[in-house]
Amino acid sequence: MIRICEVFKSIQGEGLTVGSPSLFIRTGRCSVGCKFCDTKFSWDSGREYSVEELLKTVVESSLPEVVITGGEPLEEEELPELLSEISKLSEVRRITLETCGHTFRELPKEKLHLVVSPKPPTMGVEFPSSEVRKFLREYEDVELKFTVFSKEDLAVVEGFLRETPCVPEPIVIQPLETPLEDYPKTCKRIVNLLLSRKEFIKKYEVRVIPQVHKFIGVK
Repeated sequence: MIRICEVFKSIQGEGLTVGSPSLFIRTGRCSVGCKFCDTKFSWDSGREYSVEELLKTVVESSLPEVVITGGEPLEEEELPELLSEISKLSEVRRITLETCGHTFRELPKEKLHLVVSPKPPTMGVEFPSSEVRKFLREYEDVELKFTVFSKEDLAVVEGFLRETPCVPEPIVIQPLETPLEDYPKTCKRIVNLLLSRKEFIKKYEVRVIPQVHKFIGVK
């Protein structure tokens, strides 16, 4: 059984697959505790679903993209079985799995697009450098997505990248939404911050991608 707090259809609002019409499966468990998490309701909520129930939902959605997010999906023991079964569906083109990278797991790789999004100091949690590197060594289709609110956040990202060989590019910088500042203002500030880091943007292919769904008013 897998605890799920919601299932819905929308477009992917974040990262390199932004704009893709997708079925979202949000798990209902997370022990990380990010200060400015925008889905705190997913830390401990929802009900238990069987893998078979979720497969039926995927088929009935008629959408070729499935996004499994959270909460923290890797805290669900039956997640590997769910991924394996979804990957067998001819209707599904890609499975995007989003994790903050604190818990390394061995997962089925077929059709899997793994988004690893370690949280910065602004989120008030430890940056899981060693665990993220395990994901990078083990998986081929990995997207690194860093949420950034401050110069300190970006400095941590830069330090991690300097000490990590063979990072996948492009690297996504996602302005972090907080109650401390209007999100459009944060986005503009982070863009200007990136533009001032000339050596950084020369060394790495970087894309600044805000949370588009929040601008257009969809879930």
